[in-house]
Amino acid sequence: MKLATFILLVLTSCALNAAGKFAFINSKVLLEQSPQAIAANTELQKQFGEREQNLRDLANSIKEMEKTYQTDRAIMSDEQKNKAEDNIVQSKRRFKFEQQSLKEDVQAKQRELLQQLQTDIKSVIQAYGEAQGYDFIFTDSSIAFASETVNITDKILQELKK
Repeated sequence: MKLATFILLVLTSCALNAAGKFAFINSKVLLEQSPQAIAANTELQKQFGEREQNLRDLANSIKEMEKTYQTDRAIMSDEQKNKAEDNIVQSKRRFKFEQQSLKEDVQAKQRELLQQLQTDIKSVIQAYGEAQGYDFIFTDSSIAFASETVNITDKILQELKK
C-alpha cells in the first residue's frame, strides 16, 4: 500500500512538472490602468482637445444661427432668408467635414498609441515571465476559468510602473 501511494505521488508530481509553471493576466486592466495607457490617453486629450472644443463651439454657433433664423425669418426678405439658409447649410457642411476629419485623426493616433502600448506590455510580460520562470502566461480572453492564485495582473502592473 505504501509503495502504491509513493508511486501515485511520484506520477502526480511528474504530471504537474510536465504542465509547467503558468499564470494569466487581465489584459483589459493592463490596457486601462498601466501608466503607459494613462499617458497615451493624456496625449490624445492634449493633442485633440482643442479641436474637439472648436467643434463644440461650431455646433453651438450653428444652433444659434438656426435659432436666430427661426425667430427672425418672418421679418426677413427673401434674399436675407436665402443668405441665412445658405450660411446654415455651409456651416453644417463644414461641421460634418471637421467632425469626420477629427474622428479619422483620433482613430489613427489611437491605433498608433495602442500598438506601442501593446508592444510595451508584451515585452514587460515576457521579461517578467522569463525572470520568474513561467512556461505560459495567458491572457484572460483565452481562458474560460482561472483561479485568482495564478492571476499576475497586479504584478505586471507593478513592473509597468517601473
